[in-house]
Amino acid sequence: MNDFGKNSHAAQDNGSLDLWRRLLRLSDLFRSVLKNGSDRERLNRITVNQARIFGYIFSHSRGDIRISTLAHDLDVTPAAAGQAVDRLVQSGLVDRVTDPTDRRAFVISISKKGRGHLEEYDARARDVSGEILSRLPPDDVETFDRVLTALYDGFSAKWAEILAERDAAEK
Repeated sequence: MNDFGKNSHAAQDNGSLDLWRRLLRLSDLFRSVLKNGSDRERLNRITVNQARIFGYIFSHSRGDIRISTLAHDLDVTPAAAGQAVDRLVQSGLVDRVTDPTDRRAFVISISKKGRGHLEEYDARARDVSGEILSRLPPDDVETFDRVLTALYDGFSAKWAEILAERDAAEK
């Protein structure tokens, strides 16, 4: 029987490490399914790190974002963030312009092409997720949604706490 066939008690008996391994593997499988069902060539040009940065830029699209902010929030070096952004700019998914408040800095945002890419990806993700989740009882889907939301909220709060502690230590 595969990991997904185990009941919730088995996950508790095996400890949280097995749960996290399954969640990470689920994330990998989700990306693999989506990449194989759409424009594979275009999606395979984006590394996992670039996809992470692209997703961050999109989720923080209140306005333009400085690379230094992105690097800080994702805990990567400014050089690594800059290299990933360079590749995303080259692929046309991200726009980079001089920061109007500081001519020495750049700000980045999702391009029109990048928004189209995200819309296509989101549609594919909704279709695939809907197909898989439709096989589960509605109550299980609601529980899964609540658990994922609680995990996301908890980890987001923990990450914000870690960043605040680092910032305070650097001052």
